[in-house]
Amino acid sequence: MRRAIFAPVIFALVIMMASCSLAPAGYTPPTSPSSEPLTLSPSSASVRAGSGQQFTASLTGKTYAWAVNGVAGGSSALGTIDTNGNYTAPAALPSPNTITIEVAETSKSSESASSGVTLLNPIPQISGVTPSSVNVGTFTLTINGSEFVNGATVSFGGANLSTTFVSSTQLTASGTATSAQVGSVAVTVTNPDPGGASSNGINAQVVGTISIAANVADRFLQQTTFGPTPQLIAQVQNSGLQGFQTQQYGLPVTPYPTPGQSETDLNLLQQRFFVQALTAPDQLRQRVAFALSQIFVIGGAKVSNPTAYTNYLQLLETDSFTNYRQIMNDVTLSPAMGHWLDMVNNGKPNTAQGDHANENYAREFMQLFTIGTAQLNPDGSYQLDATGNQIPTYTQDTVEAFARAYTGWTYPLTPGMTQQTYNPAYWTGPMVAVDSNHDTDPKQLLVYPGVAGGGLLPAGQTAAQDLKGAIDNVFNHPNVGPFVCRELIQHLVTSNPSPAYIQRVASVFNDNGSGVRGDMKSVITAILMDPEARRGDDPATAVGTDGHLQEPILFITGLMRAFNATSDGSNLSYYSNGMGQEPLFSPSVFNFYSPSYVIPGTTTFGPEFQLLTTATSLNRANWVNTLVFGSMGAGNKLDFSSYATQAANPGALVDTLNGLLMHGTMSSDMKNSILTAMQSVPAGNKQLMQEAQIAIYLVASSSQYQVQH
Repeated sequence: MRRAIFAPVIFALVIMMASCSLAPAGYTPPTSPSSEPLTLSPSSASVRAGSGQQFTASLTGKTYAWAVNGVAGGSSALGTIDTNGNYTAPAALPSPNTITIEVAETSKSSESASSGVTLLNPIPQISGVTPSSVNVGTFTLTINGSEFVNGATVSFGGANLSTTFVSSTQLTASGTATSAQVGSVAVTVTNPDPGGASSNGINAQVVGTISIAANVADRFLQQTTFGPTPQLIAQVQNSGLQGFQTQQYGLPVTPYPTPGQSETDLNLLQQRFFVQALTAPDQLRQRVAFALSQIFVIGGAKVSNPTAYTNYLQLLETDSFTNYRQIMNDVTLSPAMGHWLDMVNNGKPNTAQGDHANENYAREFMQLFTIGTAQLNPDGSYQLDATGNQIPTYTQDTVEAFARAYTGWTYPLTPGMTQQTYNPAYWTGPMVAVDSNHDTDPKQLLVYPGVAGGGLLPAGQTAAQDLKGAIDNVFNHPNVGPFVCRELIQHLVTSNPSPAYIQRVASVFNDNGSGVRGDMKSVITAILMDPEARRGDDPATAVGTDGHLQEPILFITGLMRAFNATSDGSNLSYYSNGMGQEPLFSPSVFNFYSPSYVIPGTTTFGPEFQLLTTATSLNRANWVNTLVFGSMGAGNKLDFSSYATQAANPGALVDTLNGLLMHGTMSSDMKNSILTAMQSVPAGNKQLMQEAQIAIYLVASSSQYQVQH
């Protein structure tokens, strides 16, 4: 009986237990807590600026949210992290240089983990060092590469140099090489802590000392730069004149910055022009480009677009050490020059209606840029006919033929636009040819002994073919050497080169010794190393008509560089304009002054004297007064404290200024007058500074300084 009752009870219990295991539809039973906590690997890391680091969460099959210092996905200042845990450090280190990488489950933020990261400076890399060789003595290097940071130091043979941070890709460094270092010396860059690290090494060469007198070095730098500096004088003393030129030829172009999109005038470019002149290491290139800009002239009154003018200046810089034929070609195709002298959009004329191609560029290209208006002898003197008159180089018919040869060129194609017969103004790149707008009739150009094809451009040629033929026709004219070389000599060395000097340089223009015509490096070297250029190195052999008046731009840059001024270029165009020469604003294609201007009452050429009037003379003196005693604005700074220290010995101070500014040519009367003026300064705590300022003012405002011999 008991057994019968017990069995149903057992069965009922089994049924009840089974029914309890059946969950209702849609019901999810709670999960038990994971037995494994979320962790992050690596738990700590050191990452260099700009580099990456992979972080991995320990639990698989989950989705995560990532943050840096609590910022989802990070930021440009802290570094960024993606949804897969890939962290990229910022380019510049934050302060402090530690951050925290955080990860949390997206569905359960309480499940999180973190890792500490220390950010370090990158490892620098050097790609090049210029110059590649230096002489025993003081030197300055430009180091190019990547990953440089502010505070980086340059090591030269294990010794740290005085280093200036220019950008993340460039440093400059100065030091002194010893005779014991002659040979290969390793150059490295070391970034500072945190994570200080050194770069790869590149060897520079140290060569032996060449002794050049300081006055010779100073005078040479007056001809080859925008003004001597104490540092460059020492460099030339050690490298020699030819060695300095070789170093300069090897330096890369210092490019002009690209104008901002908001710039609408040339004000900022004028400032950049002065910054280039004052600070660019490739001084010889800059000085030659300045000379070329006064031969191939454009002006801001018409070429007012900052990009147009910047590209033109860059063209002259780039071409300065190439070939004069290259310069002629690139200037001809420059949209800035095309706009200035109306070659751009100069279409083929409708002869049936009596139209003519625009003659402006055709005429000035010959008259001012290449051959002049009259036939020349190899020494630059005029050829005369049987009646004693000059012989013209070209006729009106010649001008018209060249004008037709230059038809069919329009502005470069604006990106994204379709080529048109007349493209709208665009300033980057050379002009482009539209052959349908080019005059294809034959053209009789210049005729001279040995001219190719009799000077005739055949019919049916393209615009490019006619352009090449026209430039070749002018380039090979016998006038080009003496005409161009005379003007380059005037800009660099002397206003009154002798015929023999012109002929010697022109012969190098005609043939550099290797059969090359127009080689600019050879011509520049011939100009600077000619005996007539160097005879003034010894004051006893100087000739009174040698040298030239410093034009306003060179006057300003020469004094500012002499005293190691720092400048952003502001206000300097204003002062230069007051002296008769506003940078970038030549009043016409004939430049600020004529190369054939004769000083009134004399038979002496003095081109720069054409700018000298009563007003501009006073403005020169007033500017020197502002430079020495006043202020040219917050962007221009000079420090005369070292000269104030020297004023304790007045004679020594005047000797220093004589060497720095006048390469030792100061007359005894001038020196005595300066010493007398210094003695008149009353005693006081500013006495030495005032004595130094008076001495500097009297030298800089003197005719003996302003007319350099």
